Amino acid sequence: MADQHLAIAHTLRAITAEMQRQKMWQDKPPTAEQLGSKLPFCVDTLTFVQWLQWIMFPRLFVIIETASTLPNNSNMANMAEQALKSETADTEKLLALVVQLDKDINGH
Repeated sequence: MADQHLAIAHTLRAITAEMQRQKMWQDKPPTAEQLGSKLPFCVDTLTFVQWLQWIMFPRLFVIIETASTLPNNSNMANMAEQALKSETADTEKLLALVVQLDKDINGH
């Protein structure tokens, strides 16, 4: 596994742990209709953290497990910054981890 893939896997585990610590991790998946949104980040059907957990993480884990090519560019941090403003939990660490995930994906 490439170093970049390993870095992403590490950051995904850290984000998962932080979401669990902040009680943002969900045991029950969204409905098929919610997951089927055509809008970026499924903004019409999911919260940002739901999108991370149920859409982005599974896609990234498949890429890591199959050693596939990563996306050319990631800029989730801007969306995270806006979306996490509405959360009641302390999201500073989570936002920093999403910034790190962008850097990992972008190869920085």
